[in-house]
Amino acid sequence: MTPMAENILELVPAAPAEEPEAEIAFRRPPISNVAGRLGNSVGNFYRSTLGVPWNRRLAKAAFLIPQIRKYESLFLTLSEADLRKASLSLRSKARGGAKLDSLISEAFGLACAAIRRVHGYQPFDVQLAAGIVMHYGGLVELATGEGKTLCAIAPAYLNALPGKGVHVTTVNDYLANRDAEEMGPVYRALGMTIGCLFQKMQDQERKAHYACDITYGTASEFGFDFLRDRMKLRGGQATTTPFWNGWIGGEAKADPRVQRTLNYAIVDEADSIFIDEGRTPLIIANPTRPATEEEQIVYLWADRVAQKCAAGEHFRFDLKKEKVELTDGGRQLIRYSNPPTGEHAKAMDKLFEAMEKALLAYHRFNRDHQYMVSAEKKIVIIDESTGRPMPDRSWRDGLHQAVEAKEKVEITVQSDHAAQVTYMNFYRLYKKLGGMSGTLIPNFWELRKVYRSWVTKVPTNRPIKRTQPPDQVYPTEIAKYEAVVRQVQAMMECGRPVLIGTRTVEKSEALSKLLNEAGIVHQVLNARQNEQEALIVSEAGQIGKVTVATNMAGRGTDIKLGPGVADNGGLHVIGTERNEAERIDRQLAGRAGRQGDPGSAQFFVSLDDQLLEVLGAARRKSLLEKGKQGGNRNWNGYRNLFPEAQKRLEKKHRKQRLDLMNYDKQRQELLQDLGADPYVD
Repeated sequence: MTPMAENILELVPAAPAEEPEAEIAFRRPPISNVAGRLGNSVGNFYRSTLGVPWNRRLAKAAFLIPQIRKYESLFLTLSEADLRKASLSLRSKARGGAKLDSLISEAFGLACAAIRRVHGYQPFDVQLAAGIVMHYGGLVELATGEGKTLCAIAPAYLNALPGKGVHVTTVNDYLANRDAEEMGPVYRALGMTIGCLFQKMQDQERKAHYACDITYGTASEFGFDFLRDRMKLRGGQATTTPFWNGWIGGEAKADPRVQRTLNYAIVDEADSIFIDEGRTPLIIANPTRPATEEEQIVYLWADRVAQKCAAGEHFRFDLKKEKVELTDGGRQLIRYSNPPTGEHAKAMDKLFEAMEKALLAYHRFNRDHQYMVSAEKKIVIIDESTGRPMPDRSWRDGLHQAVEAKEKVEITVQSDHAAQVTYMNFYRLYKKLGGMSGTLIPNFWELRKVYRSWVTKVPTNRPIKRTQPPDQVYPTEIAKYEAVVRQVQAMMECGRPVLIGTRTVEKSEALSKLLNEAGIVHQVLNARQNEQEALIVSEAGQIGKVTVATNMAGRGTDIKLGPGVADNGGLHVIGTERNEAERIDRQLAGRAGRQGDPGSAQFFVSLDDQLLEVLGAARRKSLLEKGKQGGNRNWNGYRNLFPEAQKRLEKKHRKQRLDLMNYDKQRQELLQDLGADPYVD
């Protein structure tokens, strides 16, 4: 026994020699951990000393695994009360000044013991290594299905020991609530308190959840709470109580802020938050309201005139910049189209801007793609990365009103912005930041530049058995969908479930219609059925199941294979288009072949896919004409166009994110020079 283990046993009473059978069953669960996936000790020694920074961290983590396993075995002999005492002893060390790095093995061993006590399974070596890297402040790429929820427990517990709070953030309320509920008993077994944030939670309750050792929530909840606290400071609600108040019997003024210091955050699905959401600033806007008839006049006028405009003659649309530019003919048409007058009329240059927004609404923003019309007849933005509705968001600078006018729904007044921050600048405020996702390597250098963090690729617990043949290219969307239906029928004959990914609500419903015509029973998951998201996706691995889902709907939900499915070849994933980023395609394909299960993925693309717009108008027109001509051409010869288009789009989006970060930085510096709050407008 090691000296450290002896010291622990002095603090904790020894377990009785004879234990009930149930306790023995708990201590010896079936262990599916595969040893040796992190490499041998010799290789890790050289990597830990001579390797590049991201590999050094993984090698150092591998050296700690044996010591963690020793502590795990030791703590498994303890009763629940004694396990909590051992945790409290560790907390005392952390609060007494011990460095957290010196407590890694002990804390991770305690976490492993608690997980086995509560859930009956043992964290894998690769999960522990990922947790150690995140504790060091690194970002981790861990393949889809490797149990990232479990990876967060040990580093969250370790960093919560000093009592400064840990935030575990994810992409939606369902995942935050699920993770808090499932992992809460583990934290409580270690004497930790756990909170979970929800929308529309009152400040007093929200403050109580932030006061917990570990708080789960969505990235937007943490960001908006930060902004609301800044607004309270700006409004004078958090003024300091005079020191003489206690002498004269005055009451101390309670701090209205809900958040504590931003100490340590673990970001689940980090690519979604850092990359996909990186172009979208968090904005708190003043309350909006329905516009009066006079306030609607410009939007309705612009909507009528926009329908008369012809591309090329009245305006040009720059696909690369996603910007509308009026021609001289367009400006002439606007001047002689009876421009609105009255109190809410605008100057001619502002009318030109309103026209550009109206043209964007018609020629770039499509119903059931970028937005949907809700049952309440309101415009609801759809997150193009996940396919989920975002009812609390609106477009800026009159674009939202232009779309409302286009769809003939109630027009609202533009809201004024009260405070804003980008995800990039918000997360850089944390003293230490860790994150994990299945696809971070493609954005390796961007993440290093923005967050000063290295991305470490962690191996899977079991080798991946998923197969993925080259993409199949078709001349038109109809031909592509017909091929998809044929492949679904072939997979059903083999007894394999099928998950089909589409980019938009419109495409999912078009494909659903074809499947119905072919007599294929299936379920559709898009922004209209998002309430049933987790249930639909969790059942997608059963025999005979066919599921059509937009993009990454159901992300974070485990797809378990039904009886006999693995013997038939596992889950088959079909992608009906290539997405704007290659890593989103990898996320979709990664739904198959999880945890060493068999599985396969196949992408079907066509020459009229929207992705190819980025190649330029002339090239796009040529491809569409060839597709319409059809014939027995070698369509797969166009396969390389799709990764080329993805690279162009990724480069464009990366530039937009960096431009936004630089703009936000300059804006903050300017406000600071003026003595104003850099986050409050």
